Amino acid sequence: MNCYVLYCQRFKIENLCHTFNTKKGIEAFIPLMEKHIHSTNEIVLKPLFPNYLFIKTKMNQIEFDTFLLLMKEEKNGVIKELKKDDVSALTKDEIHLLKLLLNEQYILKMSKGYKQTNKTIVVEGPLKALQEHIFSVNKREHFAILNIEFLNRRIKAGIEMQDKEI
Repeated sequence: MNCYVLYCQRFKIENLCHTFNTKKGIEAFIPLMEKHIHSTNEIVLKPLFPNYLFIKTKMNQIEFDTFLLLMKEEKNGVIKELKKDDVSALTKDEIHLLKLLLNEQYILKMSKGYKQTNKTIVVEGPLKALQEHIFSVNKREHFAILNIEFLNRRIKAGIEMQDKEI
């Protein structure tokens, strides 16, 4: 299975996701993350990578490029296909990272943890498998930044910090 990434116009990405999902052999998704809103003390879903649409398919690079070309007007809102060295498919490591972070609905759920001698210990959630990559934690805003780059930026994930071990 290959995974391609398309950079899209913000107001058209949801329609594009729906359009791609009507095509045979295509699974399109927009990765979301749970984000804590401090002012209202609620958790909302926000795009993990704003304006990026992910496409899972068995098509190879040439087949996918041809497929995109043949979509013509249906792909209105796609700005560009992300490519590196003429390949837009994510690497096996990048796909593995997405599988670690996202659940079956492609949502990065909030993790739970606590601080122990300047180290963050994750007791629950997707960051548990990646706790050694936590670079910094903002306890007030409920997020952690990982020292892992994905789509040319560090990954930011929700975390609820407890005062002590749970």
